Amino acid sequence: MTQTWTPEQTAQAMLDVFPNLGRLMHLRMRETGEEEATFMQMGVLARIQECRMTTSDLAKMRKVSLQSASVLVQALVDRGWLTRTPDPNDRRQQLLEVTPEGAERARAVHDQMIGLIAAVVQDLTPEELQAASVFLPALHRVITTQLHPNDVTEPLP
Repeated sequence: MTQTWTPEQTAQAMLDVFPNLGRLMHLRMRETGEEEATFMQMGVLARIQECRMTTSDLAKMRKVSLQSASVLVQALVDRGWLTRTPDPNDRRQQLLEVTPEGAERARAVHDQMIGLIAAVVQDLTPEELQAASVFLPALHRVITTQLHPNDVTEPLP
């Protein structure tokens, strides 16, 4: 018989699992030479692909200082993954756009992360995978209902 977890036990298990999953993904990406692109950079590229925005918009969305967002944006511009174009509505601002190379990089890293996670979960039993198919969409639903629409990140196609 399986034990029914309390919300607190579920929360603790998630806090135990997620950092280790992140570490494992980082290690696997380092092994393949893909560590040059950080998860944050890939998240920013994905978000800007959905909707062009200014660096100021990005700072507000990520709840970081304008300076931090500017450093992140500059790194992506330097790699050729983002460009800045004048905002037709405000000449003082520049809109960020993902370059074709940036879009391809984001897709490649996304696909690699899917492969890494799939390799980890392949050892789960069919019952455990079935439980995940119920739990994870439900968790996504309750989390997104508590976020502002601008804070919700949908998975890449």
